Amino acid sequence: MSPLSFLAPKQWLVIGLMLGLFQASTAQNAVVRETTQTLTTYPFSDPDPVPKPGRIYPYFRYDGYTDKPILKDWKFIELENDYIKVYITPEIGGKIWGAYEKSTNFPFIYFNHVVKFRDVAMRGAWTSGGIEINFGDIGHAPTVSAPVDYFTRTNADGSVSCFLGAWDWSARTRWMVEVNLPKDKAYFTTKSHWYNATAFETSYYHWMNAGFKAAGNLEFVFPGTNYIGHDGEVGPWPKDSLGRNLNFYEQNNFGTYKSYHVLGKKTDFYGGFWHDDNMGFARYSPYHDKLGKKIWIWGLSREGMIWEKLLTDNDGQYVELQSGRLFNQAAEGSMYSPFKHVSFMPYTHDTWTEYWFPVKNTRGLTHATPQGAMNLRVKDGWLKMDYCAVSFVQDTLSISLDNQRLLLKRLDLKPLETVRDSIRWSGEVEKLAIKIGEELIADGQPTATRRPLAAPKEFDWESEYGLYTRAKDLAHQRHYEEAEVYFTKLLAKNPTHVDALVDLAELYLTKKWIKNDLASANLKQALSIDAYHPKANYLRGTVEWNNLNVAEDFLGVASLDVRYRSAAKTHLATVAIRNKDWKKAEEYLNLAKESDVQNIRAAELSLINTRKQGKMAEALKLAETLLYQDPLNHLARFEKYLVTQRPEDKIDFVASIQSELPHETYLELAVLYEQLICREEGLQLLELAPKHPMVLLWKGDFMKSLGQDGKSVQRDALKMPAEGVFPFRVEDNLMLQNAQFDEDKEQVAKASYYSFLVASAVQTRDPKWIKKEEEEIAYAPYFLSKAELLKDNKEEVLKALEKAYEIDPKSWRVVKRLAEFYATNGELKKAIRINEEKLTKYLKTKKVETSGLPEHEIYILGQQRAELLKQAGRYQEALEVLNSLTILPNEGASGAHKLYRELNIRYAATLNQQKKYREAFAVLEQAEKWPENLGSGEPYNPDNRLTWYLKKWMTQKLTKQEPQPADITKLTKNLSAYEFELLKLFQ
Repeated sequence: MSPLSFLAPKQWLVIGLMLGLFQASTAQNAVVRETTQTLTTYPFSDPDPVPKPGRIYPYFRYDGYTDKPILKDWKFIELENDYIKVYITPEIGGKIWGAYEKSTNFPFIYFNHVVKFRDVAMRGAWTSGGIEINFGDIGHAPTVSAPVDYFTRTNADGSVSCFLGAWDWSARTRWMVEVNLPKDKAYFTTKSHWYNATAFETSYYHWMNAGFKAAGNLEFVFPGTNYIGHDGEVGPWPKDSLGRNLNFYEQNNFGTYKSYHVLGKKTDFYGGFWHDDNMGFARYSPYHDKLGKKIWIWGLSREGMIWEKLLTDNDGQYVELQSGRLFNQAAEGSMYSPFKHVSFMPYTHDTWTEYWFPVKNTRGLTHATPQGAMNLRVKDGWLKMDYCAVSFVQDTLSISLDNQRLLLKRLDLKPLETVRDSIRWSGEVEKLAIKIGEELIADGQPTATRRPLAAPKEFDWESEYGLYTRAKDLAHQRHYEEAEVYFTKLLAKNPTHVDALVDLAELYLTKKWIKNDLASANLKQALSIDAYHPKANYLRGTVEWNNLNVAEDFLGVASLDVRYRSAAKTHLATVAIRNKDWKKAEEYLNLAKESDVQNIRAAELSLINTRKQGKMAEALKLAETLLYQDPLNHLARFEKYLVTQRPEDKIDFVASIQSELPHETYLELAVLYEQLICREEGLQLLELAPKHPMVLLWKGDFMKSLGQDGKSVQRDALKMPAEGVFPFRVEDNLMLQNAQFDEDKEQVAKASYYSFLVASAVQTRDPKWIKKEEEEIAYAPYFLSKAELLKDNKEEVLKALEKAYEIDPKSWRVVKRLAEFYATNGELKKAIRINEEKLTKYLKTKKVETSGLPEHEIYILGQQRAELLKQAGRYQEALEVLNSLTILPNEGASGAHKLYRELNIRYAATLNQQKKYREAFAVLEQAEKWPENLGSGEPYNPDNRLTWYLKKWMTQKLTKQEPQPADITKLTKNLSAYEFELLKLFQ
């Protein structure tokens, strides 16, 4: 007999129902899994070996793209609960590749079923869709198509997380994003962490670029009164001056690409709604965390729609709805508007959280919070409400006007359940107060911010304040050389302008290490005027690395200002550790963390300082605490290994470094140990690093400091190829200066070359830096770089380019650059010859497959060949070359089409001279076409005035009519100088 057989059947039914309810309430779960997905992939290739010091150095471009797909396995991290499923690709920038609402299989975040890399980002390679993570500088970040570090975790609350992160080496900042999926919610969150690991200010830029399908009668739910552009230009929102509803995708069927940074109303969310699908999505964060909300549209003409097939195969066109820390993605011109650039303060850690979720069956969207999304509107005298929960909601909905309740409704909803209601009422929805329980969805107060959107026209940019504003803004963009120009101009006007003296000193210290004496002089002058200037004291203190007494004087004063307090204490702790004053270091680190509990460098130094005192149990606890908060903190992981000496902790540390350029992660940690004079740890660290010239050079330096034979290790470093070696740290150059290579010319040359690259990275490149011994390098990219540096000296440029060609005549970069030089210096035949030699096989068959060359080399050199043939007057032949190419463009590229149009017009002019007017007319017709094999689609209303006039003229000649002088007069008033030169060919 069963132990429960005495119960009546009815009682069994009750128990069964209770068990069912119990299971339903407890079955909520979230899982994280690592999988492999095989996707059709259009790969990128051909990293540029030529160093390009600038804003994103030491990163390099990729120039190789293809329309020939392969099948490739990609690592995917999947986060899933009962409601949504999120896909993440740690090998492609940590992008959230897409997200689905499970009951409908609806992609509320665009999922691209192919990986189609195209030349769009700072470094070229970029893919569409998903949610792209950008930190650092305007544009698609250097990491968007590269592997990043990642770590997955199931949390105590049942949620699951995937942590993604990388260093931005161009600014030496580090970012991490935790993607978290709760077990019982229909949203996921992205918690961003961004840390300036340097003692100086740097650029401040962050945007999350989320992709969404364009089809389905998409409405952009972006509350606001205006939009601004990248340069701060202002337009009305949501209707433009012609009455077009810009907040509907399909009504943007005019003009070119669209960038709407919407503002003017204080709101915590934006979203979109596909009315044909009765589905939507919302993104929520507190307004102060994410001021920026942007809509990006490729454009609905062929100019933009050509990118549909360039970026996907079958998933259709998409739009990007983006969130940013600042109001707009400010280009340089934005400095002349109210929307200037800001800086990221030293040792600062910023963090913020965003919620992303689907919206079901609400027939629109007007409000959203982490509990749910609402569509509240007035129609035909009725107030209508649709509400879709994204959490379990068991509370009361209240809608009121001026404290008079209009609607009170009890809600008992599961995630993604929708409820509707309506009452007789007419009025303005914005005046309604809406609450669910204690959550205030809207307070009924005006949301318009009335922020000034335009700068005063009378502002004097040549005044002292104008010059200072411009210099500061350029510095905040990392345009250091231009910033120096305006600081210098200001100081010529007023040599005692304290802020200019101090900020110029910071430029010298961050990017002008050669000018430290000038920095010291500026700071001395500033402090002679204002002893308490916080930044002057802070900067003066940071140059003290050994004398703690002097550092304490200046940094103690700097600490009076809360902006510098934590950073100042952090530097003092660094000096104390260098002096092995562990107690003093601990005091300063505690003060640094009191001032900023999120100061990661202070936490890292506390860990090191504790270990150095032999407090191993405490150090282990600190390491584990830091790793829980910051799972991608490689220093904490290495310190944990130093404490435990367990092989598994060493393996864990090495395995955790998964991002592109892993050697740089090791070097960044090694530099910190060098700053702390912890060279044993630095050497132990580099023993685990991948083999790389800079790793070996640093390893040898540590060995020499410890009395070991490091010179042979450094010699081995200089025997390795120089390709892909881009040193950029000031500390790299100091290390190279300590090294001595006097036996092998090639080694001396490479060491000199690497030192040259570091100098190039931190200040304007100077031809005087080129040393004679560098000529011993048998390395073509060096000579291409030299040619660029010496561009004003034609004789030296020619020598450098011909040397590069001698070393590597098969390099398309060398061929292209040398041909350009020949063509612009009166040797067109030579230019055509070397270009033709590279393309010989392709020119015979016009087939990529039999050319022996990658596609990108063919279309790059093929376009150059067409340009060279144009210069030689061989227009038909040039057109044949262009017509044979399939160009995979970079974003906004139109050079090939412009060349195509010009060639047709020039050819028509030749036919006109031969009195072949009918043929000339046909060629002019051809000039108006937009063959998409050239990488450009036809925009709305292309400017064909010149060809229209010329066709009319050909028609008049064919019919023997007299041209009308008024026609030519009207035309020439509106032609550019370039088009006027083309017109003159017909005279």
